[in-house]
Amino acid sequence: MSSPRERMYKVVMVGDSVVGKTSFILRVCRDEFKPNLNPTIGVDSQVKTFDVDGDMVALQIWDTAGQERFRSIATSYFRRSDGVILLYDVTYEASFLNVRDWITAVEDGAGKKLPIVLCGNKTDLRPTAEKYGKKVISTEAGKKLAKAAGAIFFETSAKEGSNIQEAVLGLARSLRQEEDRESKALALQLTNQVEPAEKPAQCC
Repeated sequence: MSSPRERMYKVVMVGDSVVGKTSFILRVCRDEFKPNLNPTIGVDSQVKTFDVDGDMVALQIWDTAGQERFRSIATSYFRRSDGVILLYDVTYEASFLNVRDWITAVEDGAGKKLPIVLCGNKTDLRPTAEKYGKKVISTEAGKKLAKAAGAIFFETSAKEGSNIQEAVLGLARSLRQEEDRESKALALQLTNQVEPAEKPAQCC
């Protein structure tokens, strides 16, 4: 029996600065957490392979800088991407309010709607933030925004590792399904373009 082919998808990780994108990728690829990581300058990438329901799926994940001055660099990668991981910090309201802008940037840059997984990150900080009266983003608010954007939703903690793999696998499944749909649509289109051979005339 032949081994299943490996599928490769390019995924861009976006979101405001200091929402935990680099820590998220580190947890995905190495199952590690390092506090006080330096912000990403420009773009960096890592590759991780997953077993998705029997299919080997490799994700090339691009970590982009969230600072405004680097945003144009990040958006240039959208047109070459298959999917997006969009992060906000559940204890930083501005990063949540900017999610819609990021989604618009993704759609404008890609020229089409890409599969997106929206992650409310840093859930480990929520109890402390609530204790000191800081405004936090509720789970329901995140779900509502994701539903409006047609995105998959997870709340995650790169520090604790909670829901990190689940979020990435959710996106991988969506990418695989999208590829299968496109392949079937193309096959059907090619079939319809083939003219049926004329049957020879039969004598009475």
